[in-house]
Amino acid sequence: MTATTCLECQQKHTRSPRNRRCSRSHRIMCHPAKTSRRQSQSSNRTLFKNSSIYFLGLLTCAVVIVQALASSPTNLAPWGTRGGAHVGQKNPSALSLSANDSDSDNEMDVKVEIPSPLISPLNGMLVNSSEKESEKAITYSATTVNGVQPNIGKAKKTILTPGGFADAIVPAKYVAETNLPTDIGHFRIRAYRIEEFEGAMREPNPLGAGAGLGSEPCVIYCTDKPPFGTTGGERGGAKMVPVRIHDQCFTSEVFRSQRCDCKEQLKMSLEYIRENGGAIIYLQQEGRGIGLANKVAAYALQDVGLDTVDANTHLGFPEDARQYGVVPGILKDMGIDSIRLITNNPRKIERLTTLGVDVAGTIPLVVPETNPYNRKYIETKSERMNHANFGSMLAASPVSAMSSTHSDVEIIIDQKLKSVAEKYINDGEEMAAAAVALALMDDPNQTGVQAAEDGYCFGRQSVEDAIAAVARGELIVVVDDESRENEGDFIMAADKCTPETMAEFIRYSSGVICIGMEGKRMDELKLPPMVVNNEDPKGTAFSVSVDATSAHGITTGISATDRAKTSVILAKADVTASDFHRPGHIFPLRAKEGGVLTRDGHTEAGVDFARLAGCYPAGLLCEIVSEENPVEMARLPELKRFSKKHGYVLTSIADLQQYRRDTEL
Repeated sequence: MTATTCLECQQKHTRSPRNRRCSRSHRIMCHPAKTSRRQSQSSNRTLFKNSSIYFLGLLTCAVVIVQALASSPTNLAPWGTRGGAHVGQKNPSALSLSANDSDSDNEMDVKVEIPSPLISPLNGMLVNSSEKESEKAITYSATTVNGVQPNIGKAKKTILTPGGFADAIVPAKYVAETNLPTDIGHFRIRAYRIEEFEGAMREPNPLGAGAGLGSEPCVIYCTDKPPFGTTGGERGGAKMVPVRIHDQCFTSEVFRSQRCDCKEQLKMSLEYIRENGGAIIYLQQEGRGIGLANKVAAYALQDVGLDTVDANTHLGFPEDARQYGVVPGILKDMGIDSIRLITNNPRKIERLTTLGVDVAGTIPLVVPETNPYNRKYIETKSERMNHANFGSMLAASPVSAMSSTHSDVEIIIDQKLKSVAEKYINDGEEMAAAAVALALMDDPNQTGVQAAEDGYCFGRQSVEDAIAAVARGELIVVVDDESRENEGDFIMAADKCTPETMAEFIRYSSGVICIGMEGKRMDELKLPPMVVNNEDPKGTAFSVSVDATSAHGITTGISATDRAKTSVILAKADVTASDFHRPGHIFPLRAKEGGVLTRDGHTEAGVDFARLAGCYPAGLLCEIVSEENPVEMARLPELKRFSKKHGYVLTSIADLQQYRRDTEL
């Protein structure tokens, strides 16, 4: 008898060599020599069967996942974050959207699960006590009609006093001060450093990493209007100084984000203190004090419908975590006793007053209009954070375009495709207008006037616009050749001069006001050369200076009013030499006959522009001083920025020469 394994019952049995059945009457018994081979074949068949089932299962799962992603109602990317706590798809409290289509009216029911707070609330208290927030996500529901998603997740109550957060006096030490030339004007920047900041950094910030006040605040003020007062003494410090407390906004001021109005407010503040004096105290506290990374997290929540208040509070932050404890010490160091705060935020006034700052009044600071990306943010500031002064600005501004589908990108693309010359179009001559607009742009490679093949530098339209401006009594900026003086002069028609335009003349120029006149008329008024032997390198033909007499109401002759009167009287055809006394404060210049076609000087340009504008052929002129470096004259790159900023027409003597060649027979 031989022991072998039956292929049916897989049990060992004893059989005789000739018997093909096992003891259980199974029909087939393996021959001992074939047992091993048949067992291997059976095992392979079982493995193939199991593998096929597993592969089909994986394929089915993949198809289901692809179909689910393809039918998703949003364009949100399916990936999560690596190792981070914020809205990654692997996070059980992550952001998710679901929608059910309705065949009748194309409605979708949108449910948004907002991430639970990423940090613990302050002092162990819930930030929004009116809405007890559990560890699970909060769900808001809304209805979307025709693909338009409504405002999602608007809280019922605004946080007025965040728990456990208060200001304290923070001493700061003066470090250094230097010049700060900008495209807005010439300023000074004064740097401070918060004392014992390194020691304070050893303690964890209650708001988490990245939050809180930075260590180096600074002050910016206009160079020619320092705001300093005196500390102590009978007179005391400066009073009613315009001051803007501006908080850093890296995304807007550096990356040019349009999601807020911070860079516009900073620019408006700089322009205000340039014109009126005062100072900007610039504090390093991004995102209303929560830090850059947390601000980005808040932005992500705003992308799906939360406003700026709800985004902050949901992440576990106060709606406003800024600190102003450093301000009193800086004001004291500058000798400022009281301020007029440049702000729209009444809470800022409250906080500063609590710290002992004498806020004697406010100055509103409202951007002209919103854009599609910051409208909701500004609405929230007005409606929920009590910001004032917006008036009808919101009603006249575009609707919000922020969307989690990124469709708002199309708006930026459309804006960039608009013609650069759009606001300069005049009588349909768009190509010429584009040349003017491009000429006003800052080209760092163009250091002086360079005429093109057609003879123009800024274009024929620039000359025509300049003639029209002179006819309206406005100042224009005229640049001469780079190989000559390479300077820009104000020019206007003398008979259009007013005290206000004369004051404007004086403010931005050297103050030596000249008047270009025809030689024949100067002879009639008995205005001889200033010297017999003219040694001026450019041959400028100065005559003796004059003032109109007291019979015309002139007093000292130096004021803007007196100089305007003298200029207008010089441009009258019926006055005589006896209407003036010599010397004075206006400097007549003898223009060459033939104007700029004879001599390429500002004197001749002044007479030509006045004549072409239909005015008496006498033009006031004076060199423009650099705002960025007040000890030098302004050159072309700065003159472009200067003209664009103040709205002056910019042209050149080369353009005027070519215009006369083209238009005069």
